[in-house]
Amino acid sequence: MICEKCRDAMVTIDPTQACVRCGAPFGSLLCTECEGIDLAHDRCLAATVFEGPPSRIVRAYKDGGEQRLAQEIASTMFTAARAAEHEDPARYGGLLSQLDAVTFVPVTAAAYRRRGFDHMELVARAFARKSGIPLLDVLAKRGHADQRELSRAERMEQSQRVYVVVAPDLVRGKRLLLLDDVITTGATVSAAARVLKLAGATHVDVLAFARVWGE
Repeated sequence: MICEKCRDAMVTIDPTQACVRCGAPFGSLLCTECEGIDLAHDRCLAATVFEGPPSRIVRAYKDGGEQRLAQEIASTMFTAARAAEHEDPARYGGLLSQLDAVTFVPVTAAAYRRRGFDHMELVARAFARKSGIPLLDVLAKRGHADQRELSRAERMEQSQRVYVVVAPDLVRGKRLLLLDDVITTGATVSAAARVLKLAGATHVDVLAFARVWGE
């Protein structure tokens, strides 16, 4: 569980001020983070800034195996998405209310063997239960590289041809919400969104627990 002290110390992102394309906290008017970058997803929202408690929560969950945090992460993401649709319907209208299904960015087979679980699958299942929106487990990830130490250009290059849709018939014609834990450059979620659209998804929004900012 997340203690009240850590919850109060989280820097939440105001959806009315954030960039709707890359989730940057203060990019609602002019975002230099995603300027000139080809992003395949339609909209992007992050719940918190990746510093302090959110960074410790993610590390404890992914690297420390604290699977109980999946429910807390999912709840934070759901609250952020619901607030965004309510507070800024002009930009986030339909983020939850018009969805057909949620899906998630998967880990590689090597990461699954190392951790013993897919961290975003657990979050997505908790999110689906809380929201009442169906879950589609339709993405697979090739390779084994960890992108956390890569530059933006390296992430963009490595993310190409990494993801594959294993059940195109389930994706075709759907409006999807793609879940991930942390957005750094947007390369990962954009690559995953691209293959979902190539498989026939009509609309792919992205929702993350945290957005790296100021590094």
